[in-house]
Amino acid sequence: MELVHKVQLTAERLFSRFGVKSVTMDDVAKEISISKKTLYKCFRDKESLVMCTIESHMQETEQAISNIIAVEENPIYQLYKITQYIISNQRRFSPSMMYDLKKYHPNSFQIFEKHRSSHIVNHIKQNIELGRNTGHYRNNFDALVIAHSFSMLSFSVFESLELNNLEIPQNDLVIEIIRYHLRGISTSEGLKIVDEIDWTNKPQKN
Repeated sequence: MELVHKVQLTAERLFSRFGVKSVTMDDVAKEISISKKTLYKCFRDKESLVMCTIESHMQETEQAISNIIAVEENPIYQLYKITQYIISNQRRFSPSMMYDLKKYHPNSFQIFEKHRSSHIVNHIKQNIELGRNTGHYRNNFDALVIAHSFSMLSFSVFESLELNNLEIPQNDLVIEIIRYHLRGISTSEGLKIVDEIDWTNKPQKN
């Protein structure tokens, strides 16, 4: 199992750097100095390696977000900490990697899309419900519609190849999308917290 995990991490790093299409099973084997025979004992083909890599990443992300939600009771700080986690890990999934997944590995891309349309949307909807209960978010909007809108806007940052031609850092776009979302749904009390946060640093609570 240790070797399988090492192969997954190596493949993910190579996929993110060079794109999924360009990386071969030979490349993965050479990168960790094992034979192709050994590699194929871990994964029967590239498709299974890609799929396992995506599933592993999604599970890791889901666990990290769940841990944040479990310990942070303030809805705005929840999204702030989740943003920090996403930013620290976004380099693992480049726009070119997402493009290759969508075009050449649709089954793996569907796993990613399913995660976005279910787990992520559900987390955002629950965050909205929490924020309404704590008085940080307004009540006069459709939570499910906003959750889907936020999810689509957020993930467009990671999927758009046009980002390669922009002078705006991807991290800045992610932060501004979160702030845009929060400022649109927050009450006056919520806005005070949004404006007090230093979005460029790690979360600090009084």
